[in-house]
Amino acid sequence: MSGLKEKVIGGFKIAKGKLLNRCSPLEINIHITDRCNLKCTYCYSNFYKRRNPDISKEQILKIVDAFKELGVLEVSLIGGEPFLHPDISEIIDYIKDNGLMCSMVTNGYFLHRHLAAVKRLNMVCVSLDGPREINDITRGNGSFEHAVKALELLKDNNVNRSIRSTLQKNNLAYIEDMMAIAVKFGAILNFGLLFPQSSEDGQVKTISRDTPEDSSYRQALKKIIELKKKYPSRFFNSVANFKNAYNWPAGYTKFFLYNDELKDYPGFKPVPCYGGRTFATVDTDGRLYPCTNLIGYYDAPNVLNTDIKKAWQSIKNHPCKACFYLSSVEKNLVSSLSMDAIWNILRSKGVR
Repeated sequence: MSGLKEKVIGGFKIAKGKLLNRCSPLEINIHITDRCNLKCTYCYSNFYKRRNPDISKEQILKIVDAFKELGVLEVSLIGGEPFLHPDISEIIDYIKDNGLMCSMVTNGYFLHRHLAAVKRLNMVCVSLDGPREINDITRGNGSFEHAVKALELLKDNNVNRSIRSTLQKNNLAYIEDMMAIAVKFGAILNFGLLFPQSSEDGQVKTISRDTPEDSSYRQALKKIIELKKKYPSRFFNSVANFKNAYNWPAGYTKFFLYNDELKDYPGFKPVPCYGGRTFATVDTDGRLYPCTNLIGYYDAPNVLNTDIKKAWQSIKNHPCKACFYLSSVEKNLVSSLSMDAIWNILRSKGVR
């Protein structure tokens, strides 16, 4: 029942914003560091190569304050590996002390060093792509063991937990294995699909060599949809979200559809995009993007040297109109008042 009050308030806020056609942030993702101790082969921004300096604690708190004033409910701290930020515990405490929900995406190596702060988090998402011999192919030797230890620690301390599993050519046959791991640790499965990788300067986008054939992706998504219907509480994403990905008309190396491209797919009904309207992402260089996967695609406003409220108001009119990125599409569905998505998120986060 953790976070029930915040979720109810959030539900009313979504409905009010929809009815009044207003843009108010519900969630802000902050890439607080590029530093990472792993070198995942498919990392969409190659964070360990970029080496932008950390966003300072003072800058992060300023960003949190500004978005709280704008009405945000949840701050998600991401990296790189966020536990490598030297002030991570103080940042978590500040967010929680200001009455906001706080979540984290981590590889699990360093949770034990910050246990007091970890116990305050509303959700910890641990990256894990399959059993040991599969996970360590792309994420590095030993990464499975550390992820499992992190899940054990979270379970022992009754912290809400999920498993982030990126679907790629090495692990598509291990979806049921991932479910078994999730059941063992009482975690929610949060699947993702591959997006393009950025060069070190963020200017060049390439297709990951771990990207499966379209038919293989669809076969895996079909399997997930079947399992989702059978075990509705085990998956973070809704059936409507998985179906949007399954029915993606342009092939899985075409990551976005812009407004003028939708006419080429008349049979496809896109999920309306609310990136820059109910959620956004701050990159480690301070640039504010409507969505994590738009990082590097255009010259976004920088919240470290401009007014944050003006930056927020400026990003809603971006050209991207549809995608298959599961994390963003779930937020889009909730913002569209999809009952499937709203019920799913309440159920998956422990509200019965």
